[in-house]
Amino acid sequence: MENEKNNPLDYKTETRMEEERRNAEKAESHSTEEQTVREHFEKGGWQNDAEKTVHDKERMNDLLDKEEKFTNKKGLSRIRKQLILLWSYLKSVMSGDYVDYSTWAFIKATAGLLYVVSPFDLVPDFFPWVGWADDVLVVMYVCNLLHTELEKFAAWQNRQQATSKN
Repeated sequence: MENEKNNPLDYKTETRMEEERRNAEKAESHSTEEQTVREHFEKGGWQNDAEKTVHDKERMNDLLDKEEKFTNKKGLSRIRKQLILLWSYLKSVMSGDYVDYSTWAFIKATAGLLYVVSPFDLVPDFFPWVGWADDVLVVMYVCNLLHTELEKFAAWQNRQQATSKN
């Protein structure tokens, strides 16, 4: 490659400027991928599906029942904590235990989890690992959107656990 130079020991090296340009190109393509996934999530009807799901007890129970399967998928392991938190949030709202929630956040969390469990999203999950890349980005995006709400929920959840231990 033209970016690479041979040093006297025949190791491939690149100048600092070439390395920075390559890293910038990589970051730009990654942010383009993230943007594509966000747009697909926001425009793909996931919120409409989520609104239908939260009003249909059978559909909601089906979604909640998929927690273990998806939190244990190796391809989703890097977002396991976020997935568990989102599912806990939905379960606590649905059970009526957690009442201080935002309806908007509840719909977004439901939409994010529907995206994860759907095999027909931007990159179909029939392609292991690659098919989960968009799922990872959606969970990260949703958790970032709901950061304040999820922090508030996690604090409530911790208080509940502390109370139950006493």
